[in-house]
Amino acid sequence: MKIQPKQQLPNTEKPDAALPIDNHDTVPSIEELSRRTTDFGLGNEEITVEQTDSFLGIDLGDIIIESLLASGGMGRVYKGQQRLPERSVAVKVMRPSHRSPRAFHRFKRETELLGQLSHPGIAQIYTAGSIKQKGEIFPYFVMELVQDAMPLVKAADYHRLPTIERLRLFLSVCKAVAYGHARSVIHRDLKPSNILVDSNGHPKLIDFGIARIEQDDDATETGTFLGTRQYSSPEQCAGQKVDSRSDVYSLGVILHELLTGKLPYDLKNSSPLETARVIHEQAPNKIRVPEKKLRAGVDTIAEKCLSKEPRDRYRNAETLAQDIDALLSGQPLAAKPQTLLKRSLVFSKRHPSLTASGAVLLVVLSIFSFLNFLSSANKINVATTPTVSKNNKLLEVKFAGVSSYRTTPLRWLHLAFNEPILGLSTADFKLLRNGHDVPIEGVTVAGNRTGWELSGLEKLTSKQGYYVLKLCGTQSTPQNVSGHRLRQEYETTWTMPPFKSVRFNLLDDSWKQNLVSMNHAECYTEHAAGGATFIRPTVSKKEGVVILKFDAPFSIQHATIKATIKVWTAGDPSPYDPGAIAALDISPDGKLWTNLDTRAANHGGFGGNFFDISEYMADSETVWVRARLTATIEWPEDGLIFSQFLRSDKESLPEPFYLTMTGGKPPQKSVLGVPIPDQ
Repeated sequence: MKIQPKQQLPNTEKPDAALPIDNHDTVPSIEELSRRTTDFGLGNEEITVEQTDSFLGIDLGDIIIESLLASGGMGRVYKGQQRLPERSVAVKVMRPSHRSPRAFHRFKRETELLGQLSHPGIAQIYTAGSIKQKGEIFPYFVMELVQDAMPLVKAADYHRLPTIERLRLFLSVCKAVAYGHARSVIHRDLKPSNILVDSNGHPKLIDFGIARIEQDDDATETGTFLGTRQYSSPEQCAGQKVDSRSDVYSLGVILHELLTGKLPYDLKNSSPLETARVIHEQAPNKIRVPEKKLRAGVDTIAEKCLSKEPRDRYRNAETLAQDIDALLSGQPLAAKPQTLLKRSLVFSKRHPSLTASGAVLLVVLSIFSFLNFLSSANKINVATTPTVSKNNKLLEVKFAGVSSYRTTPLRWLHLAFNEPILGLSTADFKLLRNGHDVPIEGVTVAGNRTGWELSGLEKLTSKQGYYVLKLCGTQSTPQNVSGHRLRQEYETTWTMPPFKSVRFNLLDDSWKQNLVSMNHAECYTEHAAGGATFIRPTVSKKEGVVILKFDAPFSIQHATIKATIKVWTAGDPSPYDPGAIAALDISPDGKLWTNLDTRAANHGGFGGNFFDISEYMADSETVWVRARLTATIEWPEDGLIFSQFLRSDKESLPEPFYLTMTGGKPPQKSVLGVPIPDQ
């Protein structure tokens, strides 16, 4: 059986007419809609969607496009038949929703980079061109078709490969990535779905759409997140410039999933910002393989790949491949397990407020005490009483961490003092926007000793402008135990681009101001099961559609959305509806739609995840949201309640809709002390 490459995001379709919509704007059958699924970027499901496509059957001169293979973030991939030489090929065509200069640049870059690479582990590009259709130009390139392709993890599971064979497969992947690194090509989006395994068991790297040359100084992308968050390094999540060590991090995540079936972090249902925070701060889970002779080595290699600091990782995929090869041949590894002291110091750096008063600090103190006992010639003084001379240090501070990594308002900020202090309050801080004072209201300061947190900043930092947050101090705070105050003012600065967020539920009428149309659907409050309010279909076995529109007073560069959909499943109380389906779509113009999430009975149930929709909304000034709802069974007292959109419950689901839109250029940063990530 041939298994098509899976997508990161589901497919798009273009309606026959502009809004207001009719039934031609929707998927025509329940059967077709039920085939639409989503893997939420976690690589758990495969998507195969067939539909009418204007490119099918097109003759490119030497190649005829035969069928759609996959649809990803920026392009569609088709199977084509080449006449000379006679062979099957893959044709990647840029999607019409991505016509911005930035998207054209990335598509062109992918073509150029693939043309420079010739390696058995990288899908080869053959030729490139463009298709003219209805007055529009669609760039494309023709590349090697990976026959009977399966994504990396799915292929290993399908063939039930043992650990040692999975490591050999991973070694081949590392060598292909290393070939690119040797030519200064950084992939930046390594994940199982971008590594296809052919019918002979050979892996092939694909999708170099956001790859870059390591020496490039691409200022347009500094501060912008590119990639798939679950597989991205901390610096990549922060929108910082990356090098080959970021690809090494991604390979470490892939190694986890290949050997354990799980990601190194629990990121299910996490928002994009929460995902970035976890990756930046949380220690990854351990790898546990059944084979004892491999267990320690595998864990050491994965630990080095997933180091938070790039300098602690393998410098490139070649050095990682060398250690995998050493592990397979029973030779010593270049990587060494992290010591308890190293882990404690890394944790302390990223969690100053926790380590100052928690168990990790006790571990560090115990280690220092033990070292002091062993070596009297090189004593380490860790006492913290005023009688010890080491405590006469001048007081200093660093801004050690922030809540967000892209373009949302700052919510909290960590401060790390070099000495324990006696107290800290909001009076110690001063916030400026465009040179004007912003009263620090509703903000809290908490912590003790060396670790403190300033929180509740979101409302104060949501307006567009240039921000300066200063730690000035007062006459009494902050002071260390020796009475020393700050030697100077410390500050962090950032630029907040234009920002707009929309949050609402259905418990009042505020949502109606964004309503465009509602066909075969209604807003309804149920009576038999607690009084929740939601939008539901009104005609059995007929798709109900509701469309909302949100305007941004700027050109959108980044956007995220949460808009809950729900269906009843077989696990719910009887009677349930096995035909219930709910789908969530978004569009930059109300014409070309992208499906984000689909829920069907026995396949999902409840959906309320955050989605990063920046790639689809870039350069537009509107976000259109569409829900498609189908139900086939009526509850005796409440009718068609099995397919729901924006279910609003005063307690359990008070806010089922949350949209953020950010415009302008990515924010710039300037920090005294530890660099602060872009907001």
